[in-house]
Amino acid sequence: MATATAPTGTLLPGATDAGALATRAGAGGRTAMATTGTDNAIRLGDNGMPLADYSGPLGPIKQVLDQPAVKKSLPLMVIAVALLAFALVYTLVNQPNYRPVMSGVSEGDQQAVFEALKAADFKPVIDSSNGQVTVPVTRYHEARIYLASKGLPKTASTGLDTLKDQSAMTTSQFMEQVRYNAAMEQELARSIQQIDSIQTARVHLATTKPSVFVRDRTPPKASVVVTPHQGRSVSPTQVQAIVHLVASSVPMLLPENVSIVDNVGKLMTDAASDAAMGLNATQSKYKQSLEDLYRQRVLEILVPIVGDANVRSQVNLNIDFSQTEITSEDFDPSGKGSKTRSEITSEDRNSAKEAAGIPGTLANTAPPAPTTTLNTAATPATATDERSTIAARATRNYEFDRQVRHTRAASGGIQRVSVAVVINERPPTPQPKNDKGEDQPPKPNPYTPEELERIQQLVRGVVGFDEARKDVVSVIPAKFEPDTPIDLSIPWHKDEAVLTNLKSAMLGLMFVAFLMAVVRPVVVHMMERDKQAALEAAEKVKLAQEEALALERTQSEEAAAAGAEASEPSAAETLEEMKAKMKAKKSGISAEMLDTANTYDDKVALIRMIVGDDSARVASVLKNMIKPG
Repeated sequence: MATATAPTGTLLPGATDAGALATRAGAGGRTAMATTGTDNAIRLGDNGMPLADYSGPLGPIKQVLDQPAVKKSLPLMVIAVALLAFALVYTLVNQPNYRPVMSGVSEGDQQAVFEALKAADFKPVIDSSNGQVTVPVTRYHEARIYLASKGLPKTASTGLDTLKDQSAMTTSQFMEQVRYNAAMEQELARSIQQIDSIQTARVHLATTKPSVFVRDRTPPKASVVVTPHQGRSVSPTQVQAIVHLVASSVPMLLPENVSIVDNVGKLMTDAASDAAMGLNATQSKYKQSLEDLYRQRVLEILVPIVGDANVRSQVNLNIDFSQTEITSEDFDPSGKGSKTRSEITSEDRNSAKEAAGIPGTLANTAPPAPTTTLNTAATPATATDERSTIAARATRNYEFDRQVRHTRAASGGIQRVSVAVVINERPPTPQPKNDKGEDQPPKPNPYTPEELERIQQLVRGVVGFDEARKDVVSVIPAKFEPDTPIDLSIPWHKDEAVLTNLKSAMLGLMFVAFLMAVVRPVVVHMMERDKQAALEAAEKVKLAQEEALALERTQSEEAAAAGAEASEPSAAETLEEMKAKMKAKKSGISAEMLDTANTYDDKVALIRMIVGDDSARVASVLKNMIKPG
């Protein structure tokens, strides 16, 4: 007789002596041991399949993976993990580049900027290396515009605005002057920064207290430090503009007292070098514009003759920028001599009686008053009693013809003109085929000396050729090399769009390769393993059923032999009673019982009962199921 042992459980109903005792397996995965008449033991799980060996450190994991629900959902779990890994790699590869939104701001302004960008969903990130607020490169300009609309960063008051917050009641005159100078420096720096090529500027003013004495006055001076933008430079014209801007903003400040230095320590206001060169910016610009005008005239006269791409010209002008002033004064240019313009004659006479006689009252009396008579002749004075004095003066003014000329020669006169013209050679003339039908080489078609002479005369007439000035006009024919087109396209390995598409394509290929190399073999292996396990379990069940059927037949034969030896049935038993007893022994199991079974274990128990009742039919069904199609 076959026996069955189980750690827990109850005896299944309907089990015969030839069947196996089974235990009802619970949710915890308890197993049942089914034994037959032989020594072979089959360990069956909840699904009726043989159980693997779960010993070892990975036994619990194997046991969980062998669960039916886990086996069914395992392919989906593997695919989900693969998708998650692909999404993670895609996110890491396509991580956006970040750029500092602002530099050189205070920490308080950085906090305000970070909160404003975070509230506007710009996804700002604080760089751990320098502490600056960064945003994605694609939204950099948008973030700058947004912060400007919000008035961020909030800068402190500069320039003359700082004087509004100062109290004048407790401030000395010296501090007022210092603050005024500082405010002026900041205002001038802000004005200089308005120039497009200058990034930052600093201004220092050296002013002294004005004195009432002219000889003790010290003129103010100024120094400016400018920093141009990366890759740009400050032109000499801009330097002169800064000099005059600062000089015009400070009283009594002369342009020669303003010094400008760039960020690398180069002095940009070097008056000595400018004087040594002899040409200022205005003169150089005038020379260049005049040369461009002459060159344009030459091209306009020759392009209709030889073509736009077949002529090149350059003009060089020697211009005299020296200035001459002459002042001349000529006397009597006609040679007529001098002329009397006016004459003045004056004569003074003085007569006095000499002192004589005895000193006393009568001797010192005044002389008698003179009398005037009709006789204008002078009364001769005696030598004894009168003294006469005569003074005569004469002034004569002569006038000469005089001319005063003040002449100032105009600057910018052309001293010499040099013109060079190069004309492309004409293409050769194709020749007809010879008598044999062969192509002949083309015949050269150069410019004739007469044509070159006419072109030269045209150029001389355009530029105002003057042989006295030793002007030079050269016209030379030459072969022009074809222009090589400049490739402005960006190489594909540097194009951001191409690189982004390549990254996406590589990620897609990697994902497909991962599915084909990892996910697909795992899923196929799991499906094949389940199918193979089902086939092996069915084969073992078939063998067990065959052994049980053989054992049942053996027991039936033994029971029949024992019944034959027993006494005959009593006469009281009728044939109908015997049929009823035989029918009662065969308990039928319908399909409705399987539908009404609540749990998986109940269904397994019913299947085992069906196998015990009609093992031959069950074996035939299993045999047809596993038969190859």
